Amino acid sequence: MKRLMCVLLAVSVLPACSGFFRDRSLAYVDAKSSPPLVIPGDVSTRPITPLYPIPRIAAEPIKAPAEAPFPPEMKARVNVELAALPDAPGRTPVKFGTDGNGVPELRVVGPRERIWDELGRTLKAIDVKIKDRNQSLGIVYVTISDQDYQLRMIRATEAYVISVQRDDETLAPVALSRNLLGTLQVRWP
Repeated sequence: MKRLMCVLLAVSVLPACSGFFRDRSLAYVDAKSSPPLVIPGDVSTRPITPLYPIPRIAAEPIKAPAEAPFPPEMKARVNVELAALPDAPGRTPVKFGTDGNGVPELRVVGPRERIWDELGRTLKAIDVKIKDRNQSLGIVYVTISDQDYQLRMIRATEAYVISVQRDDETLAPVALSRNLLGTLQVRWP
């Protein structure tokens, strides 16, 4: 009996809740703008520029949600890729090229441990100072012209990709990356 009463109570209360949860997806249409922040003249601050500037709109009210414009067509990027060195018995296939953003990279096919060891030997052979190595992360910390850089080895679908970075969030200059990775490709065992 108690269950029947609970079900009847729930059925009678649920329709009343539908007015409580309104659809607010178009609430931005009725939004009012507030005036910009005014700083007193005797206070010195750096210039304030809006992070996301709001464009001026027409005086007539919006009647329907706006449709986002289609992004402009991207210009075709020309990727220059050098041919890989010929495969020889016991030689790891190495290919120098660029990624989709034009960042130089070295693609090496083979087992991870072998590539890791060959990378270390090749860096020593071209007289690059190795500061530290972290095989589990795939990072070799090197010093070139008194600047610290990182060589990162990341697994891609068909190969391991080696790239040069200044730090965890910054890429190395393209000329330096191209020079170092090109030299690595030529001197790879």
